[in-house]
Amino acid sequence: MEADVLAYLARREAEAAPKVAVTPLARRVAADLGVDLSQVTGTGPGGRITREDVERAAREAAAAPQPTAPMGVRQVVPLRGIRARIAERMQESYQTAVHVTEFTEVDATELVALRTRLQEDEVQVSYNDLMVYIVARALREHPALNATLVGDEIHYLEPIHIGVAVDTERGLLVPVIRDADKKSLSQIAQESAAKIAATREGTISPDDLTGGTFTITNLGMFEIDGFTPIINPPQCAVLGIGRIVDKPVVRDGEIVVRKMMILSLSFDHRIVDGAPAARFLQYVKRLIERPHLLLA
Repeated sequence: MEADVLAYLARREAEAAPKVAVTPLARRVAADLGVDLSQVTGTGPGGRITREDVERAAREAAAAPQPTAPMGVRQVVPLRGIRARIAERMQESYQTAVHVTEFTEVDATELVALRTRLQEDEVQVSYNDLMVYIVARALREHPALNATLVGDEIHYLEPIHIGVAVDTERGLLVPVIRDADKKSLSQIAQESAAKIAATREGTISPDDLTGGTFTITNLGMFEIDGFTPIINPPQCAVLGIGRIVDKPVVRDGEIVVRKMMILSLSFDHRIVDGAPAARFLQYVKRLIERPHLLLA
């Protein structure tokens, strides 16, 4: 209906322009295309508007950018401080590293049972603590993921310092658990709890936010399954942890309910290829599904 009204008005306007020298054909085309003849420059004899002039004006009008309604702005916040630093580092990572993400589904039933037993023994351990403990040992077996690119050299790092992404009111911060492969699960749990609390309170030391060689980020508490985490430069890789959910799976030919989770490993393809990254992820999966191996 609106289009018909606009076409009718344009036709009336075109027909009501007797002072403009227009060929009859051009006038009919202008009425059909909704072209305002007063806005058309004629190129015919004596400045007469021709059909070609009308069609050219219609094409130019169609190609011109259409004005958009101004968007209401609720609040303007300057990009500075921690937010600016996060933006800078994430942009650096995405524009520099060659990101590839591999996913795998893991049966976390035994890991959940292990954590339950530890809590019954009054050992306060989070899933993040267990993952730091597991990943540290996986990196020890697969050092290709504990590396960084320096100029035209790949440096395989001796220390295993694992960063744990923490959501704070100031933005995403990553406190680091140093020498995680040399610490017991209880040591990791105590240190992690203290550093996460200090991070959220804003009392964490800057030194405790730098020097990581690998990062873990967990979005399971937000009911996220899998995602594509961005590498924390100059590190080689980051492991994303999804939520643990009950799912029906086939075991020994029978359908049973197991506690499943998805792991998402993003890595820099300049430093490591897909197969070594997959072997690392496979090793992490093995330790999650058979946590008794951690005690071996």
